[in-house]
Formats: sequence, C-alpha cells, structure tokens
Amino acid sequence: MVCTCKFFFYASKIALLLLLSTVLLDVDAMADWPGLLGSTRNGHADADSALPIALNGNPKQLWKVEAGQGYAGPAIAGKDFVLFERIGDNDRVRLLNLESGKEVWRRDLKAGYRGGIDADKGPRSVPTIMEKSILVYSAAGDLTLLNRMDGVVIWTRSLRKEYQAEDGYFGAGSTPLLVRDQAIVNIGSKSASVVCVSLADGKTIWTSSEAEASYASPILLESTPKSAISAPIVVIPGKLKTLGLDLQTGKPLWEFPFGQRGPTVNAATPVVTADGNLFFTSSYGIGSLLVRPGQSSVQILHRGMDLSSQYSTPVVVAGKIFGSDGREDGGEGGYKCLQASNGQLLWEKSDMPICHTIGVGTTLLILGIGGEIWSIDSAATQFEPRWTSSLPKGKYRALPAFSGNRLYTRTSNGTGDAWYCYQIGEGL
Repeated sequence: MVCTCKFFFYASKIALLLLLSTVLLDVDAMADWPGLLGSTRNGHADADSALPIALNGNPKQLWKVEAGQGYAGPAIAGKDFVLFERIGDNDRVRLLNLESGKEVWRRDLKAGYRGGIDADKGPRSVPTIMEKSILVYSAAGDLTLLNRMDGVVIWTRSLRKEYQAEDGYFGAGSTPLLVRDQAIVNIGSKSASVVCVSLADGKTIWTSSEAEASYASPILLESTPKSAISAPIVVIPGKLKTLGLDLQTGKPLWEFPFGQRGPTVNAATPVVTADGNLFFTSSYGIGSLLVRPGQSSVQILHRGMDLSSQYSTPVVVAGKIFGSDGREDGGEGGYKCLQASNGQLLWEKSDMPICHTIGVGTTLLILGIGGEIWSIDSAATQFEPRWTSSLPKGKYRALPAFSGNRLYTRTSNGTGDAWYCYQIGEGL
C-alpha cells in the first residue's frame, strides 16, 4: 500500500511538471529546487512547501558555509545542495549535504572571466541538477557537465570563446534551459546567438538567430488549453529583442523588440500567465510588456511602466503578477501587484528595496536584498504582510531557493560572504 501511494504521488508530480514546467527534469530533481527559479522555472516552490501564518522572531539558522565570489543561487535535489562560486582563479562547484551543510565533494574549474563593471568575477548562472549529472555555466561562458556522484567532469565547452561572443557588462549570466536531453544557451554571438547542445556529449545540435545576449534566461513555452500555440516554443529574451524558436531546429518563429541600446540590462526572466501569455519587465526606462504568443506571430496586449524590474523576476500567483520595481542603483524602489490578464496595476508599496519573490501556494515569500523578509497573501488588496522578519544584514543579490519550510540563500558583500540555510516556522 505504501509503495502504491508513493507511485501515485510521484506520478502526479510528473504530470504537473510536464504541463507547467519550462525545464523537463527527472523525478529525483523535481523534489526540491533543482535549478533556476525552482522545479517549474517560474519562482514557485513545490506543493509540499509551506509558510507559517504567523512567525515569532527571526528564521532559525540551521547552518552556514563560507562562500566565494558570485551571484549564482543554489540548486537542491534530494539530499544534495549544489553551489557554484569563484575561489581565486577557479570556478568551484561544491555539493553539500542538505541537512548538515557538510561538503561531500568539490570540483575546481579554471575560471576565464576577467571581470567587467562589477568587481565580482564569480558565476552568475544557477546550476541545474539532473538525475546523474549537474550542469553549470560560468561567467566566461564555459558550459560544463559534471557527474553528480563525485563531481568528475564529463565534458566542457567554452561556448562564448568558440563563437566569439562578447562579455558584455557582467560576463555571461543567462542560465541555460534544459529540455529533455539538450541544453539551450543564449550566448549572444553574432554568428550564433543561441546554441543548442546535446547533454550526452556536449556537441552542438543547432544554432540560431542573431541577437545580443541578455542576463534574462530562456524558458520553454508549452501548449495548454488556454494558450495560442500548438507546439513548444523556446523563448529567448535578448538585450534588444525577444525571439521565439522552434524547439527541434532553432528556426525563428517570431520576434519582437524589447529593450534599448545604451547602458541597459535585461535580467528578469519572462514569466508565463495562466492564459499562456508572456510577461516581460526591465528597468532603465524600458518598463513591462504583456504579449500573447502564437505559433508564428505575437500579439501585444499591454505595454507600460507600472513594473520595471532591474534584475528580479516577478511571480504569477492567483491571476496576479507580484514583483519588485526600480533599480538598486537608482534611488527609490517599490513593490507592485498587477493583474495578469491585462497588466494593469492593482496596488503598490513605495520605499521598498529590490526584492526576490517566491510563490508558496497562494502566499508569497519576499526577500529584500538587505535581508528583510515579508510574507503576504495573494488575495490582499494592498501590501499587508502577514508577518515580517529579517536575516543578518548583508547583500542578498543571488536568487534564493525555498523548499519545505527552509530558505537557502547567500550574501555577496565582497568580504565575509556565506551560504545560509534557515528554517522558517516549525518543521513540516
């Protein structure tokens, strides 16, 4: 009976992932937070995660581990906690025990990124955990597949060097999209802006379209009863335009402008609404865009300035879009809620730091980059936290992860940086 229950539990998880996920991963990796923005690449924690209705005091620190340079968030699967950072002249991949924070193995990879506007030379892209392997993408544009058991390198390719892509302001920072047995990477080369690589041997399957790379990550848009597409489309958010590519061939299906020239950065990953529409946001005077993608064309539904996120990806919960507004280096910021169907502003809270948002059921966990924490209900008609709390003071720019009732994050202050595991509320 127990085995039967477990079978149906995992079967339902697989069905849900195939319907909603933008990353097709195996059963083991689906359990927690296996890559960028969680199991479904949309900032939602898995169904077995929960936030307390009330919280007395600050989250309980379970463990702390020294961190190197970088802004790459962690990845979690089963008992494995994978982090990616820079130590000296090497990019280091480490696998820790999720419960204790103790190191199981480490692997040093020669770091090729020399730095840009930001003094931090560490990785920007979140690792991805699969059943037997781990994929990492460095700030220099090196794509590497490692054995999950011991960290042995299976293959590596210096994609940005091979295709002569420029470093941009901050190096490579778009996390590759994994779909079945291939990785799709936005490198921004003039000869190949997008490269699809076989996970089996690292060889190129296809290249496509000329577009400047951004720091936003590609997603897979899948057909649903409410969407206007009939087959999966790879969505590539570039610096100046967004591309829709055929998954099998990389052939361009449509494109539209989003972004502008000059010292700008597109860094927030696009999000999919329940209607199968796409929402984009960027700062630097660009604003937001809501579009309805078809198989060969795109309809613009709404364009505005109500939500302009510098790098934080918003989250869609209960038909609403929740996200951070403004720039870290641009003075006042805010937190806003938009109607997902039309992009209209529902409410806003001024004087807020840049925040990361995680959907946990119908509630939201909001982490300010200064360590502030809020929990709000998606049904609220204004910013009314159920509770507030805080982490030790620091710069929490890296994407956090949330699983069960535990928050995993890191600081990127330049000195004294660390990885943390916090318990929020009582055990589940």
